[in-house]
Amino acid sequence: MPRWKPLPEGTEPSVRQLVSHLRRLKDRSGLTLAALEARTGCSRSSWERYLSGRALPSQRAVTALCELTGTDPVRLLALREVARTVWHASAPDDGNDTACDGRTPHGDEEEADDEGGGDDEGGGGPATGGRRTQRRGVGRGMFALVVTAAFAAAALSGALLGRAAGHGTTSAPRLPLVRCQVHSEEGALYAGYSRTWRKTIGLGYYREEVAEAECLLSRHGYDTGRVDGLYDIATRDAVRRAQEHAGEVNDGIVGQDTWPVLRREG
Repeated sequence: MPRWKPLPEGTEPSVRQLVSHLRRLKDRSGLTLAALEARTGCSRSSWERYLSGRALPSQRAVTALCELTGTDPVRLLALREVARTVWHASAPDDGNDTACDGRTPHGDEEEADDEGGGDDEGGGGPATGGRRTQRRGVGRGMFALVVTAAFAAAALSGALLGRAAGHGTTSAPRLPLVRCQVHSEEGALYAGYSRTWRKTIGLGYYREEVAEAECLLSRHGYDTGRVDGLYDIATRDAVRRAQEHAGEVNDGIVGQDTWPVLRREG
């Protein structure tokens, strides 16, 4: 197996750790880049950028690689969040990466940029005004601040570092709790973290939309366990219960059919 090309001098520790973990998982999988493309939906060129440290891997790419190798994605998603805060200052700019080139393993298109740049306000829901946009900004800003501080502290303490794959790992970091303040606007419920009505989120995701969904699920009486913005097994099971009660397909994935269920009053 060929040796990996060393990362540039001055690469931030969190970025170096993330890329090193991804390389180790890729080696363990025994898959070629072409096979990774076929199995994950992320293009070969995207994987080349991710594994060379020239682009920040999407959450979907990290989760997919973990699933292929039977690895718990929580620790790597947390490490990715730390790396994201320093990425532009640390890694070379390789142009606009397309976050798996807009494809999923099932051939579906990504609905928005992986970093949440297209939060589709009004995408099937009520129109937004200045006050609502401000409220959303405060919620998302608080989420990002808490996440960055918590993960940075965990990284410095070594909580995110495990031993080599297959030889045991440290326990996953305990993520900060999210504060839920659900309110009603024009007949729809919002928790202040996202206004999306169609963004697709599922197992392994860690972002503002998950915090929004968890708060809404809790408001409707569905237990998600810890409300921390991580789409884990407990969150998936709560989504399935909500979907089943609403007569929807209970696949445990929140998308354009499930958001209206969660945002419904009553």
